[in-house]
Amino acid sequence: MPLPLKKRKVDTENAAIAKRGNYTQTLDAIVEGGFCPFCEEHLSKHHRRPILYKSRYWLVTENAWPYKGSRFHFLFIARPHIEAMEDMSSAMWTNLQKLYRKLVKENSIKGGTLMIRSGDTKATGASVNHLHAHLVVGVPRTKNTKPIEALVGFKK
Repeated sequence: MPLPLKKRKVDTENAAIAKRGNYTQTLDAIVEGGFCPFCEEHLSKHHRRPILYKSRYWLVTENAWPYKGSRFHFLFIARPHIEAMEDMSSAMWTNLQKLYRKLVKENSIKGGTLMIRSGDTKATGASVNHLHAHLVVGVPRTKNTKPIEALVGFKK
C-alpha cells in the first residue's frame, strides 16, 4: 500500500505538469514502493545514469530526465536525507561549490543555471522531496533558439 501523501518522498502531481518521457510512470512505481528515490540506498533502483562524483555530502550525476533542450543537466543530490537548505552545514555548502566548479571546468561550461530544490514540493515544483540541486546548461541565445522551461513554483 502506498504511503499517505504527507509521508511520500515524491510529488507525482508536479511531475505530471512538466512531462518528460516515462518520468511520471517511474514516480508512480516509486510511490508504490514507498521509498525516497534520491536516498543513496535506493538511487540505482530507477536512476540509470552513472554517479560522476561522490563526496562526503553529495552525489553528482546526470539527470535521467533532462529538461528539454538542455546541453547538460546535472543533479547534485544530498547524501543524507534532508529536505531543506536550512538543514545544510557550512561544510555541505563548501563541498557543493567545489563540485560545481569541478563540473564547470571539466565540461567547459561558460554559463548555466544552478537551481536548488529545497522544502515543500507544493511550493517548489520539485518532484522529489529530498534536497538536491540542478545545474542546467543550454546553448548560447541566438535569433533561432528557444528558452529551456522548468517548473520552479506556482503563481496566482
